Amino acid sequence: MVSASGTTFLLWAGYAVAIGLGASLATYAIAHRNNRVSRAFGAVMAALVLWAFSAFGRLLAPTLPWWRVMTTIMYAGVAATPVLFVLFVAAYTDNDSFLTRRRVAALFLLPGITVLAVGTNQVHGLFFTAIETRAFAGGEVRVTSSGPLYFLHVFYSYALLAVGTVGLLAFAVGTPSAYRRQSVAILVGAAVPWMTNAAYVFGLRPSVPADPTPVGFAVGGIALAYAMFGPGVTRLTPVARSAVVDALEEAVIVSRWDDEVVDVNPAARRLAAVDDPIGRPVSEVVPDPLFETDDQPVAIPVDGTRRWFRLREMALPRAGAVILVTDLTEQVRSKRQLGEQNERLEQFTRVAAHDLRNPLSAISGYADLARETGDVAHLENVESAVERIETLIDDLLTLGVEGQMVEETVPLSVAATAERAGRRLDAGTASVDVEEDVTVLADKRRFLELLKNLLSNALQHGSRSPPSQHGDQAVTNGGVTVTVGPCPDGFYVADDGVGIPTEDRTEVFEYGYSTHGGTGLGLPVVRSIATAHGWNVTVTEGEDGGARFEFTGVETAPVAGHGG
Repeated sequence: MVSASGTTFLLWAGYAVAIGLGASLATYAIAHRNNRVSRAFGAVMAALVLWAFSAFGRLLAPTLPWWRVMTTIMYAGVAATPVLFVLFVAAYTDNDSFLTRRRVAALFLLPGITVLAVGTNQVHGLFFTAIETRAFAGGEVRVTSSGPLYFLHVFYSYALLAVGTVGLLAFAVGTPSAYRRQSVAILVGAAVPWMTNAAYVFGLRPSVPADPTPVGFAVGGIALAYAMFGPGVTRLTPVARSAVVDALEEAVIVSRWDDEVVDVNPAARRLAAVDDPIGRPVSEVVPDPLFETDDQPVAIPVDGTRRWFRLREMALPRAGAVILVTDLTEQVRSKRQLGEQNERLEQFTRVAAHDLRNPLSAISGYADLARETGDVAHLENVESAVERIETLIDDLLTLGVEGQMVEETVPLSVAATAERAGRRLDAGTASVDVEEDVTVLADKRRFLELLKNLLSNALQHGSRSPPSQHGDQAVTNGGVTVTVGPCPDGFYVADDGVGIPTEDRTEVFEYGYSTHGGTGLGLPVVRSIATAHGWNVTVTEGEDGGARFEFTGVETAPVAGHGG
C-alpha cells in the first residue's frame, strides 16, 4: 500500500483529475450529445475512468486478495479502451459501415479473455508469472512479472491503437482545416496517455511500479475536451454532422453495396418495418409501398395513423446508397384542403346564381305587385324570402369558417366529446354507445361541432319512426343509438337508423342535399371540418343497417381519460 507522502501526491492528484475529468466528459457526451459519435466517445471516457479508478484503488489495496479484485476491474477498462477507441474513430470518420454486431463482438473477444485470465491468474499464472512487493515513495506497492497472455494483450491493444491512430491521421490529412484541427486535437488527446503507457510498459516500469497512464490521460483529456466540445469547433465537425442527421425529420437510411442497412436515424427507426433495422436488407426495412411508386406520395400507417411519404435514393459510388424518406403528410393534407376550399367557392357561386335567385325573384315580384296595385299587403310576403336569404348567407359563412385549416390541436376523447355533443342537442331518446374509445388530435370547438352535426343528422334522418319536434332539434320517438369506435387509421360514428341509400352516398356531403326540406348544411359542415383537419370522411352502411361515417387519416394519441 502506498503511503500518503509528498512524493506520491502528484500521482494521486493525477489519478483524481483523470477520474473527475473522464467522468465529466463521459457524462456530458452520453447525456447531452445524443448521436452515435458522442456516445462512442463517452464509452471511451467511461472505460478510461474505470481504468483510472481501479488503478488508484489497487494502490490503496491493503491485502493481496483486494489487490487482485481491483486489478481485474482495472483490466476490464484497460482491455476495453482500445476497442472502444477504434469504434469511436470509425464513427467519427464515418467509416463504421463495416462494423456489424458480429464483428464488434469479435473485437471484444480477446479483451474478454484478458479479463478472465487476470481474474483467474492465481490458477494458471499465464498473465502474471509472479507478484512481488516493492518499496516505492515511502510505502509499498505490488509489482508483477509478465506472462505470455500479458504480451498478447499488449500486442493486440497497440495494434488497435495503431489502426485508430492511422484512421485519424488519414481523416485529418484529407479534410478541410476546420475538421483537421479537431482531428489533430483528438489525436494528441489519445496519444498522450498511450505514450505514457508505452513508456511505463517498456521503460519506466522497473523504477516506477505504479502505472502513470491515468495521469497521462488527465493531460490528454484537456485536448480531447477541446476537440469534442470546444466553442466554435463542434458545429463544424463530424460529431455535429451526426447530430444533424439524427435530428432530421426526414428518415435517413444508409446501406452498403450489398443492400445491407448499416445506419439509420431516429426518424427511420420509427418508419422501419422491423424493430432492429441494422444489418437487415433494405427490402425488409423500408415498407414495400414506398418502392412501388414513381416519386409520388405513398400512404403508410405509422403508429396507427396514415401518413404520406416520398422516397429518394442517392447512390454512393463503390460504397452503397443513402435513402431519404420525406414525410409529405402536411403537404398532402394542405392540397386536399385547398381542393376543398375551391369546391366551397364553386358552391358559393352556385348558391349565388341559383339558390339566391328564387327568393330575390319573389321579393322583386311582390314589390312590383305592391307598386302596381298600391296594396302594401303584398310586401308581407317578402319577409319569408328575406329569411331564406339570411339563412343561406349564414350557411355560407358557416361553411367558410368551419373549413379553414386547423392550426392547433389537442388530444380529445371521441366518446367524451360525443356524449357532450348529445347533451348540447338535448337528444331525448338518442343514446351514445362506445365500442372502444379513441383519442384524436383535433380542434376542440370544431370537433364538437362535427359530432353535433352527425348526431343531429342521426336524429333527423336516421329514425325508423316519424320524427317529432323537441326544442330546436328534431328527435325520434323510436330512439336512435349512435355508436363510436376505432377503425383503421381513424374512428367511426354509426347509427342504427334507416341508413343512406347507396346511390345517395356521394351526394350527402353536397351543400343543399336534404331529404327533409332543410338547407342540407349539416353533412357539408362535417366534411369541411374533417378536411380542415386533413381527414377523409366516407359514408357506408353500418352493422345495424344505419349510416356509418368513417374518418381516416386521423392523427391519434393513446387514450388518456375522457378529456374534451
